Amino acid sequence: MKKFGILFFSFFIFSYYSLAQNVAEKKVSMSLGAQNAYSVDVEGASKKILEEVFKKMVKEFGKLQENKKAREFFMMAGKAGRINGSSPVDIYAKFEEGKGMATTYFWVDLGGAFVNSQEHQKQSDGIKTFMKDYYIECRRVVVQEELKDEEKNLEKLEKELTKLKKKNEDYHEDIEKAKEKIKEAEKNIEQNVVDQENKTKEIDGQKNVVGEVTKKLNNLGKD
Repeated sequence: MKKFGILFFSFFIFSYYSLAQNVAEKKVSMSLGAQNAYSVDVEGASKKILEEVFKKMVKEFGKLQENKKAREFFMMAGKAGRINGSSPVDIYAKFEEGKGMATTYFWVDLGGAFVNSQEHQKQSDGIKTFMKDYYIECRRVVVQEELKDEEKNLEKLEKELTKLKKKNEDYHEDIEKAKEKIKEAEKNIEQNVVDQENKTKEIDGQKNVVGEVTKKLNNLGKD
């Protein structure tokens, strides 16, 4: 059990580290020109999810505003301690939706220079850690949405099964009713045979009566 725990922990650390490697760094166009950005692709996410999670995670930094013309968000003199300690920074973010995924671009301006891994290793590591946590939270929301959808699908299937069971009960009831009708019809057939026999006897008797009356008619005036 202890060995399994160590293996699981090692796998978790490896996975966590691998996520950090998914943070890309390159120059991307934004409202202040092409600047060094950190980006992450979140599979299964929509642009809306990325925006909502980002707003929640940077709320502690300061007030986030939207530049609708540039289609990006910004925060001036934010206190992002996990990135630049007590020194304020300007942050910018942009979100793009792709096929089956969405991307977040994140810029941090130290005041005259945008963070890059070559010149600002400490701040760059802070951004990557932030983006890693951000990615995990976005994926958590995506999976939660998937869970809701699958729970709805399960509920739908269970309702369909309930309907099928009800139909099955109805079919059995129909069979029982049909069986009762068959029994009743069989009794009616038996009675019908008896009634036919009795009616045949009545007809034969009536034929004899008719024969006797016919004889009377034919014998009139012959005596």
